Amino acid sequence: MDYSKLLPYVPEKGILFIEKWLSPYWFYLTIKNPRETKLGDYRLPLRGQPHKITVNAGMSKSLCFLTLTHEIAHLAAYDLHSREILPHGQEWKKIFSDMILKSLDVYEEDLRKLLLKYARNPKANFYADRSLSEYFLRKENDNVIFVKDLEYKQPFLFKGKIYYRLEKQKTRYLCLENKTNKRYLITGSAPVQAVKDDKE
Repeated sequence: MDYSKLLPYVPEKGILFIEKWLSPYWFYLTIKNPRETKLGDYRLPLRGQPHKITVNAGMSKSLCFLTLTHEIAHLAAYDLHSREILPHGQEWKKIFSDMILKSLDVYEEDLRKLLLKYARNPKANFYADRSLSEYFLRKENDNVIFVKDLEYKQPFLFKGKIYYRLEKQKTRYLCLENKTNKRYLITGSAPVQAVKDDKE
């Protein structure tokens, strides 16, 4: 494979790591159009087929490299342990964590601190980690607003519905849904759109 073809998608420093990690294996690596439900994907080498990895185009280079690292960790975990492990179990976590720590210099300095913490116990989904989620969302959009950025009783649009932000409860905020007056707990790191209060 010509790994230089990945340069539009990942940091240049990351190419050597990707080549080192993947060169022992027979694999297909595909850059896909952005998918709403996932950033990347790994498929087992069934019936004599190669390992298959996909990652989304359109991400920041750091997020694409982290996503690719995540998927290559699945490949390495399968190679070492076959099907005897959970997809995001301890074996995968250890491999993924080691890969993050070894490739830390690939990332921006402010991101390295977050990844050091994340690598202690990596989650199956980056967006389950509040710090990483906020970092990458702000990278994609400087003007992104999170629930935690809103004022008390400020209205916002979230998943097609209007809510009012109420009081904080640990890491979540009690929010009142406009039409039904039902209350929901929404994480403070959920990206939302501020809207004008039609009750004013």
